[in-house]
Amino acid sequence: MVRRPAQDRYKLPTRHDRIHNTRKKQLTLFLASIMVASLFAPSLTTDVSFLEPSETRHETANNTLDHTSTQTIMSNLNTSNPVEITGVMDDLSRVHLVWIENGSQPMLQYALISTSGIDTVLISNTLIGANNSTAISSPSLVVDSNRRAHIVWAITDIEILYILLDPSLDDLDGDAGETANMTLASHIVADGSGIRNDPDIAIDSHDGAHVVWVDTYDPQGLYFGTPLIYYTMLTYDSSGNFNVEINNSIITPALGHKGNPAVSIGSNNTVIVVWEDTRGSLIEYVGLLDTSGSMTTEWEDMCAVFYGGNLTSGEYFDGVKPMLEAASITVLETLYAISGTMSHAADHKNCEDGYFAGGNGTEGPRSTHLGQNTTDTTGGIRSLGAVMYNNSSLTIPSDWGYYSEMWGPGSTWACLSWRDNTGLTPGNPATAVDHRWNPNATKLIIPVSDEGPYGGSGNGAQAQEANDYQSISEAHDACVRAGIIPIAVAGTTSYGANTVWANDTHVRSHMMDLAQCASNTTGIHDRTCDDSSVSTTHAGGDMFLYPTDNMANFEGDFESGHLTNGWGVSSSTNNTWFVEAANNGIVYSSANLCDIGGTTGNPSFYSLSCNYTHPAGETVDLTVTVDNWASEFSMDVVLPDGSVASFNSSSVYNQFNGVLVSFTGSGNYTIYLNDSYGDGGTSVSADYTYISATNPSSTPISGTYSARSGDISDGESTSLEFTGVTANGTMSFSYNVSTEAGYDFLTFSIDGVQLAQWSGTQSGNFSTPLSLGQHTLKWTYVKDGSISSGSDAAWIDDVVIPLANYTQEMQALVQSIIALTTATGSTETFLTVLNPYSLLNNPRSTWNPGDSATSIDPDSGQYVEDIGPSLDYVWQDNIGWDTIGHFVLVNDTRLTNGHGWSSSPDVNVDDEGNIHVVWVDGRSTIPSKVGPSQLHYMQIDLDRAGILDGEHDGLDMSEVAVVSDSAVLGSDMTWGSNPRVDFDNDGSIHITWFESSPQTDQERSSVELRWTRILSPNLIDGQLPLGRTLEQAYGVINTRIIAASNDNLMGVFGTGLDTSSQPIVNFDWPNRDIIWTTPDCSQESTTKQKWDVCMWSESVYNMAIELNPGTDDQITLQPGQSADIGMLLRGIRIPGGSDIVVSDTSEVPEHWQVVVGFSQTYQSTTTLVEGSTSDLDLFIRAPSLQQVNEDQSFELSVIVSSSSKAEATTSRTFTFDLVNQGDWNDDDGDGILDYEDDCQFGESGWISDVDTDHDGDGCRDSTEDLNDDNDDYLDVDDSCPTGHMGEHIDLDGDGCDDVHEDPDNDGDGVENHLDLCPNGAQYWSSFSEDHDGDGCRDADEDDNDDNDPYLDAEDDCPSGISWWNSILFDHDGDGCHNLEDPDDDNDQIPDHDDLCPMGMTVWFSEPASDYDSDGCHDFSEDYDRDNDEVLDLEDSCPTGMLGWISTPLNDWDSDGCHDEYEDLDDDDDGLHDWEDSCVRSSAIGDSHTDGDGDGCDDYTEDNDLDNDGIENAFDNCEGDQTSTWVSTIEEDYDSDGCIDSLDYDDDGDGVFDADDKCPRSVSVTSDFDRDGCDDATEDWDDDGDGVPDSSDNCPLGLMNWDSTSDSDIDGDGCMDSLEDDRVTGRLLHTLRSNAFMTLMLVSVTALLITGMVLSARRERIGLHVSDQTWAVEDSLTTDSQSRTSREESEEEKFQQLSDVGYSPEAARAILSSEDKLRNQ
Repeated sequence: MVRRPAQDRYKLPTRHDRIHNTRKKQLTLFLASIMVASLFAPSLTTDVSFLEPSETRHETANNTLDHTSTQTIMSNLNTSNPVEITGVMDDLSRVHLVWIENGSQPMLQYALISTSGIDTVLISNTLIGANNSTAISSPSLVVDSNRRAHIVWAITDIEILYILLDPSLDDLDGDAGETANMTLASHIVADGSGIRNDPDIAIDSHDGAHVVWVDTYDPQGLYFGTPLIYYTMLTYDSSGNFNVEINNSIITPALGHKGNPAVSIGSNNTVIVVWEDTRGSLIEYVGLLDTSGSMTTEWEDMCAVFYGGNLTSGEYFDGVKPMLEAASITVLETLYAISGTMSHAADHKNCEDGYFAGGNGTEGPRSTHLGQNTTDTTGGIRSLGAVMYNNSSLTIPSDWGYYSEMWGPGSTWACLSWRDNTGLTPGNPATAVDHRWNPNATKLIIPVSDEGPYGGSGNGAQAQEANDYQSISEAHDACVRAGIIPIAVAGTTSYGANTVWANDTHVRSHMMDLAQCASNTTGIHDRTCDDSSVSTTHAGGDMFLYPTDNMANFEGDFESGHLTNGWGVSSSTNNTWFVEAANNGIVYSSANLCDIGGTTGNPSFYSLSCNYTHPAGETVDLTVTVDNWASEFSMDVVLPDGSVASFNSSSVYNQFNGVLVSFTGSGNYTIYLNDSYGDGGTSVSADYTYISATNPSSTPISGTYSARSGDISDGESTSLEFTGVTANGTMSFSYNVSTEAGYDFLTFSIDGVQLAQWSGTQSGNFSTPLSLGQHTLKWTYVKDGSISSGSDAAWIDDVVIPLANYTQEMQALVQSIIALTTATGSTETFLTVLNPYSLLNNPRSTWNPGDSATSIDPDSGQYVEDIGPSLDYVWQDNIGWDTIGHFVLVNDTRLTNGHGWSSSPDVNVDDEGNIHVVWVDGRSTIPSKVGPSQLHYMQIDLDRAGILDGEHDGLDMSEVAVVSDSAVLGSDMTWGSNPRVDFDNDGSIHITWFESSPQTDQERSSVELRWTRILSPNLIDGQLPLGRTLEQAYGVINTRIIAASNDNLMGVFGTGLDTSSQPIVNFDWPNRDIIWTTPDCSQESTTKQKWDVCMWSESVYNMAIELNPGTDDQITLQPGQSADIGMLLRGIRIPGGSDIVVSDTSEVPEHWQVVVGFSQTYQSTTTLVEGSTSDLDLFIRAPSLQQVNEDQSFELSVIVSSSSKAEATTSRTFTFDLVNQGDWNDDDGDGILDYEDDCQFGESGWISDVDTDHDGDGCRDSTEDLNDDNDDYLDVDDSCPTGHMGEHIDLDGDGCDDVHEDPDNDGDGVENHLDLCPNGAQYWSSFSEDHDGDGCRDADEDDNDDNDPYLDAEDDCPSGISWWNSILFDHDGDGCHNLEDPDDDNDQIPDHDDLCPMGMTVWFSEPASDYDSDGCHDFSEDYDRDNDEVLDLEDSCPTGMLGWISTPLNDWDSDGCHDEYEDLDDDDDGLHDWEDSCVRSSAIGDSHTDGDGDGCDDYTEDNDLDNDGIENAFDNCEGDQTSTWVSTIEEDYDSDGCIDSLDYDDDGDGVFDADDKCPRSVSVTSDFDRDGCDDATEDWDDDGDGVPDSSDNCPLGLMNWDSTSDSDIDGDGCMDSLEDDRVTGRLLHTLRSNAFMTLMLVSVTALLITGMVLSARRERIGLHVSDQTWAVEDSLTTDSQSRTSREESEEEKFQQLSDVGYSPEAARAILSSEDKLRNQ
């Protein structure tokens, strides 16, 4: 049987191994002196009195005592990190190994190894059980009588699994086993709610499997989640049926921690189970209770929790102390009221007893520790007036707030009271009085508060002040050094869960820092403690929530848009989980197909082009950018069909930037980008978007929001946690992941145990049961070291948690405290005896196979064990008096007694029924499992108890223990661990285990594998007396060191009790084998990635058979041959110095003769003397040819046995091969098997073949055979002596068979092999015809004269081309070869006229089926039925006019319709030819553009796009091409294509009608004043000054003035001030007589001079135009002019031209001409 290591056995039911790993270090400093002292203490040194005197310890390089005793039986079995290795050696000396390959995905592995040689692996690493968990543990293995392996193991905390393997079903070739072939049965032993671990298994004499394990499953909820021991029985019968005989049964229905069960089979197939149990342990806890005003309810309930009473919810609770005491656990407790405020205690009934016991509020800490006697177990409720802070005493006077909340310094004080900062134990802190701890108890402190650790909260600090952090740091370190476990209880602040005055999360974060270790972030998440220093060491405790309703606002759908109460985040970076809005998961990407052009001058170009292929199904956008000169832009796009899409300056504007056009058709496109000025400044890009990835849509996660993982990098992780109290029920959630498949994972765990993980692209829902209690649910997204895929994220939503109500929360708090306190207490070893076959063979009427052996009382709800004798005579309803069996033969029995701990028990039962128990026991009284330990042993004789009747109260150990609790003296190092007990057939008891010690300044850490052999019992009256110690009971107790290492043996390290396993042993006198694993059997140093299986062996009675020199053990003999094999029998170790030995052999096949014996005379016996040899001979003779008729191969063992000790044997195995150098079935060797050989014993030395033995009868033709061909004619009479054999047809009697030998049987001149009628009419060839020359006469023998596939009766050409046989040569199957057939397809169209000469057959050409009579069937062959060379698929007249070929001359649009006779629309533009102005347009089909519907293509043919009678070149209004309006002189006076009612300038003179005094001028050649009237024919006042030209001296003078007496004194039409130099004297008189007028004259003169100067400057800039069209002149400046004048906007130019009187059309035309001229 295989056990788990001591430390692992004590795994808490709701916590992880990390707690226990932490506790290993808690007492390190304190125990250092004890460890050193224990190593040198005289009572513990290795003394020769118990070490075998014949073995002196001389360690060698391989760390064993003797090189020759150890071999490496397996090296480097392709495994790098094996843990929890276990194994069994079967009766064939094969080792069955099971271990856990402890990688990122742990795997359970199995291997089978033969120990008869080195590295003889029969089955290599083989995966057992499909598993996706990250935690496997506790494998256990047994082998039954059929050498089948029964394996149980745990999916840690979740399932117990079982599998039955039969290795014989594998080929045993050294490769991995075929698991599917080997697996006979697999079974989930336990799963569902509860936490389960530590399975063990035993096999009874019927090969029934008995499994025990630890499980917290408690359907009645009686034991507050504490672990129980469960049992089940499984069978697999000879018919291949697997059955659960006894279903899962509780065998320890009692409160308290239980673990490390071990099972063995006793006499009569009883089942012996031992385990460790806290019943009988001693626990002390110190409560530190906040006494501030907000703690009234908490006080009342905490007193009920500790002492019992009514909770504030109204329910009654028994109390932790009474419940534990009822479970035989001694509880010492003291509750301290911080600062001594006692009103809460004094006011509450629940606190009454404690208040009285503590002195009614008047007393502080006791001066002596509790436990002075059996009644001294309570300190009551006491006042605490001083605590420890900053290494000094801090006085805390009584108040209702600040001092009453000093639970941080109070925790420091309590822990320093056991061990202070100087290392003194008990401690002596600076306070005047200290707490006195019981030195033997397991110690816990329980601070209870709702506010910060140093003086509570307030002042807006929310318990985040420096003194809060310092006090917790001091308390944590003090408790870690003292080995005291903190269990913090957090209430809800009176201010509310989260206010400016206080914050629950902050308070509870401090409690987590105390109970575990400090965290860098505030929260209630589990801490990561690396144990590298005191401050980072896990304190082994936990934090529990005082019952509240503060989870009522828990939100699992995240619809508030943020993380609410109960949620916490943590990450290896600052990128934590957050809440985000849902998305559809579609990821778009953009693809660029073309990108040309750029900013002005970068590059400069007149034209650029690019070509791209448009992908099918996509939309390509052409994005255009334009600078300030949109007028320079144009672009042409050649489409896949050859047409061109053109764009110019009217399509864009200055600074245009956007999608100009989009295309959807696939194919090749070419873009031409043009810049008329040549300086660039425009660009075009062709792009399309596509879906590059479709990640899991977050929309299936309901609502608007989901929680998303933080944006982390490679090698990082980010976690989302919920911590709270849950009821029994099921939690569930939805998830989405989009990650690198197989490398980046979303994991989900509960209380640190991973339950599931997801990777890649997937989504779904997950659910799992939750038990009542405080749980931490954790989602972690973790990335590997490289590569990101998808969204690189995970989401969760719709989280449903069965939150507990107040009553359930209180029950969970109690459950957690009980579980933690009982689990940390010292453990004792317990035993029970079960009798499953009694129950199976004699069941009570209400029980059936497959039921549980434990029932539930329907009235009390308690578990009921079936306890009683093997057979009981009882009354059963409906049956009467009957015999029944009982399941429990001996109820729970405590084997050990003391305040120290015992752990890792192992049990075995010898052939006499004696029970042997060995376990690891604490060497000191300190109740810590990491303290020094030593092996203890006990032997129980159940027969001394008489007839067992169930023993309800357990056994009286004084009546059955023949060897009482005794230390194994050979266990003398710091730690003893992983023991096992076994027996031998010589009466020996064997104990094997590991001893280890830590590294010191003088020595390295070390571990040793030890073996103690116990024998020679000191009997009195034939039996051992009761109550003896081990030394008193046995005369010989020898301990030997088998192996030692500074690394590890079987997973046991010198640094402590790490994950490890028991040794693998085989004690079968005279052979002793001990097997273990280590990195290297032969080297002292460790080799990385290497793992060896080592075996130490010895034989007490040792003799060996050796071959004489030159002799081989593999011998080949021929038939009748014999051999004499010489050997030596060497006596290596013979008890008494000599012994008579007997020789023998194993059986041999029939007809072999064999004899073996000594002294060359084949005597069967001889006297063998130790150290000498005896001759041993084996004679063997092979059978003759007459006796055997085949090769043989077999093994023969020569066996020598002791005549006095049947177990002492040795053997030597030989392999014999019988090989016939000839052929067993051909005696004369002629190649003819004997049963076919007519001359079986004839001549030899020849081989039968066609030349030497024509008829193959085994008789040689030349000398033995008289009839070589066996044809009834002797060779002397046979014309064909070596002719045909068998039945003859020989009409001429010449001995030659007509069928096989005569070349021409019928004499027709055609040899038989060519003659189709070889036995036909004879001698006719000279007068009859044979057309095909086949030897058959055509007239009466040949029915197929031309030898084609058609008989003459069906052949249209019976004497046609001959000797063809494929229908491929006769298309229409008429018997005429295509070469001779004028109509191959038989359609009545001769081949020379047939366009389908080899076309469809079985039809005749006629108009209905062949319209054009071309020999092609219209509906199956003819793709051009009218033969116009336009395929019917493209022919609009498929059965149209015949006798013509489509050409552009007669079929312009190639539609297959003759233009003259058939086609109504020759150019296929949709207009009948009689409506079409362009009957034969150049643009045809889809490329035809015809806006006005006249049948002419707008781009190439139509000169009048709007059909108004005005050609395009003269038409200013072409916008509406569908208009039916036609230009006439009445409606379009100027014939510009614009109807006058809408024409702003009816006469086209450039003057708007509104300003035109002659709106319908016939012709305007000159219009100086821009009034719309022709100066020569219509305008009588050319300058518009009001003076008719006939009276105007300045007819073409200044404009825009009126002649008046003020401006034109003389009325001559010349402005006096500027034009008239003939002003009258009246004006001069006026000027001279008026000073003001004189001043005005001077001013006008100055203005004129200024105007002249400006005019002169303007003349230097540009030309003067007499008709005032200066804007036009300015726009036509030469290229040498400054670029800045061009940058004046077009709109400004247009406005200037309009201001001087040009119409909008004219202004636009002028600007267009300007561009053309400038470009030229």
